[in-house]
Amino acid sequence: MNILENMFPDSPSLKGVWHAIYLEPIIGSGERITVAVAAITSGSEFSVVQAIRSELLDCLYGMQAQNIQNMINWLVSSAREFIKSSGGLDGWRAPFEGVVCTDATLASDSSIDGILKQAIRFSASLSTLSLDADRDEDDQQPRKYTSRWATHIADELKLINPHLIPSLRYKISIGGSGIQTTFGFLNDKYVSNFSLLMPLNLSSSLTSVKAKILDLENLKKSPMLIRPERFELIVGVPSFTDPTLSDRSLANLRKNIELVIELAGQEEITVFSADNANKAAQRIHDSAA
Repeated sequence: MNILENMFPDSPSLKGVWHAIYLEPIIGSGERITVAVAAITSGSEFSVVQAIRSELLDCLYGMQAQNIQNMINWLVSSAREFIKSSGGLDGWRAPFEGVVCTDATLASDSSIDGILKQAIRFSASLSTLSLDADRDEDDQQPRKYTSRWATHIADELKLINPHLIPSLRYKISIGGSGIQTTFGFLNDKYVSNFSLLMPLNLSSSLTSVKAKILDLENLKKSPMLIRPERFELIVGVPSFTDPTLSDRSLANLRKNIELVIELAGQEEITVFSADNANKAAQRIHDSAA
């Protein structure tokens, strides 16, 4: 390969198009946000994903965030079904008012995830600016999301093995203080704590994760006669193929996961990362049943 070929490599081989889906939460206000993007390749592969993270919805809409999330879920599902039946989004009509789908934009990349990232980069400035910004907020947000994460795990575990439910949110006194510590799951075989690493708030998230590890360490070193055989931290993380995450966010996330594994490993505590509650619940079932 000559110098010019090195300087100007071949263009990506995967061709396709992308669409942005805008939502006007208050019809007539003129305020539109990109809530989803769709990518369709020349080989008929397609993907429709949410383009704004749930943390941002909470910041923007507060108590109404869940209603907005439900609307987004509906839009994504509707768009997927339309593409599956027609092969594209041309002619798609949203299931409710206040939605605009852009015309197809030509794109090329090495993968469909790359095309989705292009769509978000060019159409969802709110998402990309927020993800690229360094944040250092208080720890209230990580606590709220960790509580929600634990609830989702409990819901999934009920479906997989309801007999394990009494061992969730298990409280126990460690040492002589009489103060009870709550663990995500605890029985005679297995104990785990639940935490999250949030791309928008890694600093505070990491503080919360360290506290969960410390609780496991204290239990492991306690004078209890009967202790679980396995100690584990279950960390909720986004999928590494999530197109809303910038390369910088992914690099920071990987770095923090490695740090968590190193910290926990010093006390022989394993770390299991999961990008959804079902995987976390299945892990508990496999380890504790």
